[in-house]
Amino acid sequence: MSKKYIIINTSELDDLNFNELTTTSKNTARKNLTEDKAIISFEGTTPSGLSEKTKYTNEELKVIINDINNGWYE
Repeated sequence: MSKKYIIINTSELDDLNFNELTTTSKNTARKNLTEDKAIISFEGTTPSGLSEKTKYTNEELKVIINDINNGWYE
């Protein structure tokens, strides 16, 4: 099974069940520079409440975070 990634608003982190995710807590979720977005990951079935979110493969996510214009690194 391959890992999938979802970008969410950091305000949504408190609503997640981290037992359904490979991200272990809101503190370990990768956040962008302004800390208004976070990346969470999971394997297998999409966790409850996240089915409407866009899912990314590792390769797709790398394109997003490696683009300096997207605000994930300086």
